[in-house]
Amino acid sequence: MNLIIDIGNTRAKFAIFDGDNLIERGDGLNRWNARATAARERGEDVDVLLAATGEVPATTREHLQRVATSFREATTALPLPLRIDYETPATLGIDRVASCVAGAALYPARDLLVVDAGTAITFNYASAEGVFLGGAISPGARARYRALHQFTARLPLVEGLGRGETIGKNTRDAIREGVTRGVLAEIRERAADFLREHPGGALLLAGGDSMTLSKLLPACFRLERHLVMTGLNKILEYQKKNT
Repeated sequence: MNLIIDIGNTRAKFAIFDGDNLIERGDGLNRWNARATAARERGEDVDVLLAATGEVPATTREHLQRVATSFREATTALPLPLRIDYETPATLGIDRVASCVAGAALYPARDLLVVDAGTAITFNYASAEGVFLGGAISPGARARYRALHQFTARLPLVEGLGRGETIGKNTRDAIREGVTRGVLAEIRERAADFLREHPGGALLLAGGDSMTLSKLLPACFRLERHLVMTGLNKILEYQKKNT
């Protein structure tokens, strides 16, 4: 059993894999404990990979280490399925690499642009030769809403994406449509640039806002909501076979 724990900026998630097969996923740091404990009681191995862009409570790390047969923390210092061509690998979020690892498994020997739309929107590029090239980081929809609310005197805090094609008739709708249109325009422009340079390349869309965005973006995007978890699991499998 592979247990992937992903602690992000706003929430913690887990996924359980049997080899490459996703068995269960969820939010929070409680449900996985019963699954892992039961697996150990049955005599099964529990291989844990912890990936964190947010703070990891010391008690969480200690408990994972106790329940695990093997425990690893995912960083770019580990041997990885992709070669890293990035000037500051120590500052590179492993989630960005993981999304490209999973994308490369779906589209081997093809250039990739992976858009992960969550708290931040990351644009991650990988070459057909298996090299993570870097990308761009931009505020996600929720970050844009918070900025408008916090740095102005009267604008309300808004949630949810709009349709990106209407004129707001009240302040909330005006904010929602402005943010949605900005997010869509940014993604579309990067996708268009990428496809001009790599006509045979693949576009993937992941992250918390991906389901809504997939309905508003061109059909050339492949929606893979669990891309980062899948990539982290592939990194764990790679570690188990090569270290």
